Amino acid sequence: MKRTGPEVVQLVTSAQMRAIENAAMAAGQATGLQLMERAGEAVAEAVPDWPAPRLAAILCGPGNNGGDGFVVARLLAARGWQVQVFAPGWEAVFPELGPPGPVRARQGTDACTNARRWRDEGGSCRPLAALAEVEAGRILVVDALLGIGQTRPCDALLEPYWRARARWDRAGAEVRTLSVDVPTGFDCDSGAALARRPFEADLVVTFHSEKPVHAHLRAAGVAVRVADIGLGS
Repeated sequence: MKRTGPEVVQLVTSAQMRAIENAAMAAGQATGLQLMERAGEAVAEAVPDWPAPRLAAILCGPGNNGGDGFVVARLLAARGWQVQVFAPGWEAVFPELGPPGPVRARQGTDACTNARRWRDEGGSCRPLAALAEVEAGRILVVDALLGIGQTRPCDALLEPYWRARARWDRAGAEVRTLSVDVPTGFDCDSGAALARRPFEADLVVTFHSEKPVHAHLRAAGVAVRVADIGLGS
């Protein structure tokens, strides 16, 4: 019997991933909205099938990763989940967030389109600080704050989550965590931590190919799933 060696995983950097996406859109394989919908569908399919009552707390950043999160929110709500979205930067779409802060989502983007879809289907959005008000129970936290482009320290962004998580843990909540593409708090290409305590994901769903950070995450025991979103080989 012929012996085979360990599987070789082809890693793609953040710049290469953007180039692959841009080439696919330029070739008419898919629009940005279609790619975002497929990404959100892949994440929703990876969500554990818990019995009710169950709450999905979706953390949506101001960029495309957040746009994926709004797709996930819409799909999980359609499947009977109680969904609450917490997000910075979306004051222009969700006035209930209050006055605009220093970080603002760009209008006219695919992410903005999906934020509006969530709003138009009756969805709302709350500040990240409101995570502290979520009652302990069966909670799925979907981290869609920052994706492959994160390069700056993000301790302040993650602080409201860690405060809420400490309270849930003290109360004996059942919490599972899922990150979209890259957990918030990690450099996609180097795997370096960008926070004192990056988001700790039980599962990461990434798209098309693994990125360099995923090798570091796998070594730390994090499950990584690669989803095909129609970008070719």
